Amino acid sequence: MYNFSQEQIFIFFFIIGIIIGIIFDIFRVIRKSFKTPDIITFIEDFIFLVLTSILIIFSIIKLNGGEVRFYLFLGISVGILIYSLTISNLCVIILYVFVNICKKIFEIPISCIKNIRKCSKKIIKKDF
Repeated sequence: MYNFSQEQIFIFFFIIGIIIGIIFDIFRVIRKSFKTPDIITFIEDFIFLVLTSILIIFSIIKLNGGEVRFYLFLGISVGILIYSLTISNLCVIILYVFVNICKKIFEIPISCIKNIRKCSKKIIKKDF
């Protein structure tokens, strides 16, 4: 186990709060970029909950020896708040650009597969 001071642990959990904010923005951009049914939204929310819970629990165990203290959650909350008020909008813009580039890259092979499928259906209909 590491021997960190309370100030250092607070800073670690502040950074974890920023990471949680980034993970939230990733899910937010994905949700807005792709139209999905409500069940998929529920699954995405559940995945976010599981990821952040694992991150927090693992961090508490590794960084603070499993001791739960108020300042850990204060650090996480302050990290999320500062991230949201400062660089969240910039990160969302960058993520939107990245997702749109990925969509365009995958659009080409998907459209080719759709065209091949259409042509093969026409050929099969003509033969039968």
